[in-house]
Amino acid sequence: MRSLKRKNRSEPESSVRDDRASQDDILAVIADIDSGHEYYMAFVDEFKFDGNEYVVMYNYEPDDGQHADPELIIMRSQRHVDGEQYFLSIKNRKELDAAFNIFFQRFEESGGI
Repeated sequence: MRSLKRKNRSEPESSVRDDRASQDDILAVIADIDSGHEYYMAFVDEFKFDGNEYVVMYNYEPDDGQHADPELIIMRSQRHVDGEQYFLSIKNRKELDAAFNIFFQRFEESGGI
């Protein structure tokens, strides 16, 4: 899926976020440019690895106590020359595994587990 970041509340932080649905959540509306479907996403982390930028996020739903724990999504992030930020699905399993390992290491170092 190629997607475009439409708007957000604030800029992403450099450390891994481990709080869910806090007042400071970094939220964005992500639009699939192929289907036009919009997704509300909360950002968890962003990092650079092997010359690429990655973002970790989850599908945001207000916490009303009835939602299952969110699933993490890791996507490659690219900024277009016009300033728009694009998120691309990672189709290569080795790249996805490597990005997840970097994220998990960062998560552990931040005291997440």
